[in-house]
Amino acid sequence: MKKTLLCALSLVGAVLAQAGFVAAADAVRTSVVSIITDRVEPANDSAGSAAPEKRYLGSGFVLDTLGRILTCNHVIADYGGLTVKFADDKSYSGSEVLVVGQDPVTDLAVIRVTAKRTFVPAAIGNSDELDVGQPVMAMGSPFGLEGTATAGIVSGLSRWGEAKSSGPDFQDFIQTDALVNPGNSGGPLVDAKGRVVGVNSFIRTTRTGPTGIGFATPINLAKSVGEQLIRDGKVTRGFLGISTQPLTDAMREALGLSTRYGVLVSSVDSDQPGDRAGIAAGDVIVSIDGRSIPDARWFQSEVAGRNPGTKVTLVLGRLGQRKTVSATLGSWVTPTQATPRPTTTRHWLGLIVRDYSGTATRGGPVRGVVVNEVEGGTGADAGLRPGDVIDEINLAPVRNTADFSRIQQVMAGKQRPLLLRVFRGRQYFYTTVQP
Repeated sequence: MKKTLLCALSLVGAVLAQAGFVAAADAVRTSVVSIITDRVEPANDSAGSAAPEKRYLGSGFVLDTLGRILTCNHVIADYGGLTVKFADDKSYSGSEVLVVGQDPVTDLAVIRVTAKRTFVPAAIGNSDELDVGQPVMAMGSPFGLEGTATAGIVSGLSRWGEAKSSGPDFQDFIQTDALVNPGNSGGPLVDAKGRVVGVNSFIRTTRTGPTGIGFATPINLAKSVGEQLIRDGKVTRGFLGISTQPLTDAMREALGLSTRYGVLVSSVDSDQPGDRAGIAAGDVIVSIDGRSIPDARWFQSEVAGRNPGTKVTLVLGRLGQRKTVSATLGSWVTPTQATPRPTTTRHWLGLIVRDYSGTATRGGPVRGVVVNEVEGGTGADAGLRPGDVIDEINLAPVRNTADFSRIQQVMAGKQRPLLLRVFRGRQYFYTTVQP
């Protein structure tokens, strides 16, 4: 009897879930659009002849009755022409489609269809209220299959550190197992009531293909960016010129810290607000304007959300001492990539490294050692990868393999964790490695 009741309840739950997804899809379907981007490829022969235009597919959804549409920036980046197709099969292109604003940092953009028609805005939810396990549905045009809905759950929240070529740098992804495929980008992630809670962004892949792990930008962040793009055509962010990261227990031990608050400064750009205020790599920022800093995500959002020109007071922890500094925020700028130039090789921590000299964030120089191979050992355990650049160990500069070897000799026989500063992709971060 008990088993029969459980089966019956399970069946009722499945029926209710199915009914919920059907209602959610109906609620948002008329707001979802397909976006076709025509792009002319670069010259493909010695005569400089351009390749034919290629068509790229993406999705978006209607924000308001004026025809403004939110999508991903990478959907429309480098566009030659845009075509927007609605659920009723009506398409608009040319002068009927305008680009309102683009924000590569969060990989979001707003476009507008100016044609006379009825626009049905999508209902907007609250991404701050999402819970892991909550059912969601990804809407869009994967592989050009318009009006596609894929169901799943919220698999994780506040995911960051996810590599993505077009951004964002301020990351706060919703992870979902609702399939997000090429063409889904820019479409809505909706809850069981048909309210948009995220903007489908990308899917994690491996060499063998997609993994079924998708990511979406939370709608609260997307809504804020969209409003600024509509108002100003761009997004302005406060900027200290520093990179920060969370403090792990091993980092606290390595730095001799007792407080649970604060963020670790992993890099400081020269002649920028943080540098002019006296902030240095290895400092721990404990508070901003009297507010304790719970984590790196909160601090990054707090600084970015303030206007350039705003003065902030920061309390730093440095070598066991407290220091208060004042900084005037600048305006956030887009970073650039580094280019390695390897020379000699050294081996320690299971790493084969070479001398490195290149250019990093915002044109600043990077000197250190680049990881050529990871042969296992504690370096592999710490997650170091080929291509990582190490420029500090225990706050001491590593400018070349000679410095690397010297520190190896100094640390021989010691068991305290090593604090390494690493440059990867477009940013610095600290990590700990057992010697």
